[in-house]
Amino acid sequence: MEPGSNFKRATVASFGYEVPYAEAGSGDAIVFLPGSAGLEMSTAKDELARRFRVIELDPPGWGTTPQLTAEMKQRQLATVLADAIAELGVEQFHLVGTSMGGNNAFWLAGQFPERVKSLTLEGPMLFCRPEDLVNPDDSFIQALRAGAPAPDVSGYPAPPPHPRKPWSTADFFREQMRRRIKMFAKTDYPGTPGALEKLAERWTIPTKLLLGTEDEILNPCYADRFKQVVPSAEVTIIEGATHDIQNTAPEAFIAAFDGI
Repeated sequence: MEPGSNFKRATVASFGYEVPYAEAGSGDAIVFLPGSAGLEMSTAKDELARRFRVIELDPPGWGTTPQLTAEMKQRQLATVLADAIAELGVEQFHLVGTSMGGNNAFWLAGQFPERVKSLTLEGPMLFCRPEDLVNPDDSFIQALRAGAPAPDVSGYPAPPPHPRKPWSTADFFREQMRRRIKMFAKTDYPGTPGALEKLAERWTIPTKLLLGTEDEILNPCYADRFKQVVPSAEVTIIEGATHDIQNTAPEAFIAAFDGI
């Protein structure tokens, strides 16, 4: 059974967008910003909702939301998300950014540091050099941004489901691919070169990087790169975890929030 059955789904208005979100639990708030496929539930979120108020947002142009008509910079997107969180009555919170959502999370925390108690980054696509990536070729994304038609992914070869994520069938995987393609066409990833590094120069927010040893997207050297840019960050390498740490190593992911 897919996780997230105890989460309520609704939308919140922010700067003219209706931002979908999922929420469960009570107490100190943990806000999740998703990876490129958009809002996705996880085994880890289910467990964290026993102790925290857990919220995950689906940013405009991501996931199941309508495709944007023009490019939205992730710096701007972070402002929309910060306002949506405030509309939900959450003034201060722990923030999590997953994969490409790591950019949104870093921009949000950097622009509103007084609201972010801590930042946890799960395999973030942030500060990446070509050597940090398993496949550094971004020509596919650049072609979409230049107006290339979205490819047909109905026959896209899907990897076998991870033993701890049995619901990730071929249909599930291809739907995620469709969502990613929609988002890639209107993102500014990786954004203005050096802008996030400059933001990191004055970084004071408690920050953790979580990286799996079986990550399909990031090479192990990425951990060193991240520490170079954010020296104060705590880095945790999780044995056996893939890019989706929340589902493939949920216990280790949850442990990152012990004591907060």
